[in-house]
Amino acid sequence: MLLALGWVDLAGTLQQAFGDRPVSAKIVSASADVHLHRGFSMDYFGLPPVDVNLLAEPDVAVPMLLEACRGRERAARAVDSPPAAAHASGDVLSLRGVAAALDQATAGVDVCLTRLPLGWPGECRHFDHPLDYLGGDGGAGVGAGPGITVGAALGLHGTGRIAVALLGDGDYLMSVTALWTAAHYRIPCLFVVCNNRSFYNDEAHQERVARTRRRPVENKWIGQRIDEPDIDLAALARAQGARGIGPVTDPAKLDGAIAEGVRLVQQGEVCVIDARVRPGYDADISGERAPLRR
Repeated sequence: MLLALGWVDLAGTLQQAFGDRPVSAKIVSASADVHLHRGFSMDYFGLPPVDVNLLAEPDVAVPMLLEACRGRERAARAVDSPPAAAHASGDVLSLRGVAAALDQATAGVDVCLTRLPLGWPGECRHFDHPLDYLGGDGGAGVGAGPGITVGAALGLHGTGRIAVALLGDGDYLMSVTALWTAAHYRIPCLFVVCNNRSFYNDEAHQERVARTRRRPVENKWIGQRIDEPDIDLAALARAQGARGIGPVTDPAKLDGAIAEGVRLVQQGEVCVIDARVRPGYDADISGERAPLRR
């Protein structure tokens, strides 16, 4: 079963996932997207093969669904949640390692995830409240992450819930000056930059195009890599009055770095952690499928 909550262009997402094959999952959609045709841009999108259509905003539907499923919560977590230590193993930083460190650092803390990078291992964190994760921006672009995070942090001010963004280095660099706004107006928020030194999704796209057109795949990095020299992302934060941690390259130091970032934000700071992750997508996430083009 697939539960789609406010999913923008659900039909397009399913088409990318299933291609020409029939959609095998039973789909429950909680969304008001059927009214999009009334907007100025007339965004109809495709008609998704929904089995149960809940004409409601996700914020309304989610609490009711959680209450209905409350009895299954403990059993589901025991089965679905792999041990955190398993995610953090290895000699390089991975998205699974970042997920495990974040879970550990935010235990007992109300968090609003404002951004997640492509390839994020979704089973590594559970969402129990509509504000636990804001979802995608819907525009299929890069650069919205910092601004969305600062705006969300402003909206959460005084609620006890902290805004945390896990975003790519390309997303961060394209609108990094949003940090100055947060520092100037004292809007606490945490940015964990999953820094693979590349616009990697475009590398994957260029590899697919190269194979299709019989061009040299080894050229896929051209115009996409962000290195030689590396950019000091933490220094960019400090230059605007925020706190900068990193670059973090040792998995053994990742837990402490994220715990320090959470502590600083709880004290009212704006903090950026440069976590140098390996390029690529987690095999459990991407498999043989091509990543979404962005």
